[in-house]
Amino acid sequence: MNPKPKSCFVLLIFLLISLPPVFAAGGSVPENDDSPMGINLTAISYYGTELVFVDIFKQSQPFQSQMKGKPYGKGPRLHLTPGGWPGYLEPGQSADTLMCRNIENYPSGDYICLYDGRGRIEFGFDARVKSRSPGRIIVSVDPSDAGILLSIRETFAEDPVRNIRLILPGFENTYEKQPFHPLFLKHWSIFKVIRFMDWMRTNDSKISRWSDRPLPSSPTQAGPGGAALEYMIKLANTLHADPWFCMPHQVTDDYISHFARLLKQKLNPDLRIYIEYSNEAWNTKFKQAEYCLRMGRAMQLDENSFSAQLSFYAKRSVEVFRMWEAAMGGTSNLVRVLSAQCKNPWTSEKILTFENAYQYADALAIAPYFGMGLGNPDRQGLTEAMNIEQIMRFCRKDIHELSSLTSRHHRIAEQYGLDLIAYEGGQHLVGYGGAENSPILQNLFFQANNHPRMKQMYREQLNGWRIAGGRLFTAFSSMCRYGKWGNWGLLEYSDQKPHTAPKYQAVMEFINTNPKWWE
Repeated sequence: MNPKPKSCFVLLIFLLISLPPVFAAGGSVPENDDSPMGINLTAISYYGTELVFVDIFKQSQPFQSQMKGKPYGKGPRLHLTPGGWPGYLEPGQSADTLMCRNIENYPSGDYICLYDGRGRIEFGFDARVKSRSPGRIIVSVDPSDAGILLSIRETFAEDPVRNIRLILPGFENTYEKQPFHPLFLKHWSIFKVIRFMDWMRTNDSKISRWSDRPLPSSPTQAGPGGAALEYMIKLANTLHADPWFCMPHQVTDDYISHFARLLKQKLNPDLRIYIEYSNEAWNTKFKQAEYCLRMGRAMQLDENSFSAQLSFYAKRSVEVFRMWEAAMGGTSNLVRVLSAQCKNPWTSEKILTFENAYQYADALAIAPYFGMGLGNPDRQGLTEAMNIEQIMRFCRKDIHELSSLTSRHHRIAEQYGLDLIAYEGGQHLVGYGGAENSPILQNLFFQANNHPRMKQMYREQLNGWRIAGGRLFTAFSSMCRYGKWGNWGLLEYSDQKPHTAPKYQAVMEFINTNPKWWE
């Protein structure tokens, strides 16, 4: 990553604040109206490079119990209020949290910390207190990769410290009306669909009841339950983008009904809603796949275990769709999605035909990724010996094979009257099965993702997708720091210049030159 001067960040913020809204009042056409693409938003986290909120406490680490002389987070159990705030502290205990950890390239200047209740808050690492008064602290921040440490050192049970906000410079007067960072809105304003799979922490989710869900008032939107639905709705309304929700695999019918009813109440009725049961229920590395397998076997849906797994996924998907239909009063603004494994078209056939699931769906979705074979531990030595030109040749060959697979999936979808869309897609240059630990592979994949030729790879994939019959393509993913676990983001950091981001360039050019070809 190449950090940019902090002054550039401030200049960009002021420029973007003055930009016209994405969707102006008075009936003007939204910027993303004809866009053929969606974007998967990266999970909100305290170490993520994507600044989603102007109140960065919403991206804080869940509270950690700290005791002097003990390792970080290893203090006695925290006594939390029903709202998730420390209700009281043991002698010598503090409740600590981190923000902007390992990011380095985040705004400098005076942050405003606001809070309710009585107690004492201290700051550390990149932050120091300049002044304080009851409920308000001015904090000077000089960014490094250490990030910001906030520590509740004292709180009173009858009036505990709560509702903490840490507002970026320049946003104290606007953060309540517009919680999202202007750069965040600008980056994704041209995408027609926003997939919230990672915002909901769908993979391996433990949420089952509606009462388990995160709330806007929760201390952080970066906890294990993900972000509050209210923020997802607000973002969709702000960008005039169709939201795509992935129902966690264990949620109750009551959860689904409440979820759908809240959408009906608060979402702009002009928007369509993409509905999917969980994510990659065929993928055995996720808990949801184990769950579907267990349930499929218990119901004796098929003698073959994998078939039983896919059958349960299809069955539960239809049940979810029907609950949404009931809550929304029909299907006119719903896109009901059944997802299958891109490399295995048989999974599409199996899922669509189980109990005629296709009759209750609108789209078949796959994830066309290229370059995955380069991270295979069985060929680690071969990949390590390659240069960038050889990496690109491998990717191009993979892209051509993906076009053939896309055509097969398209024929299946067309046979059953469904659209073919991509729930994820793009490059997949990452080691796995131990290969992720190779510094040679890490460096090689980093170089490839930042090489100008990667722009051409994305062009070829997206054009091949269109020619092969695909419709909406939802790229994975928005923004992240590149590393051993992958180089997924179209962008690496919030104020990155587009000319340094070949994947982002390719996607933006494709959107601008390929308005929806299916309408």
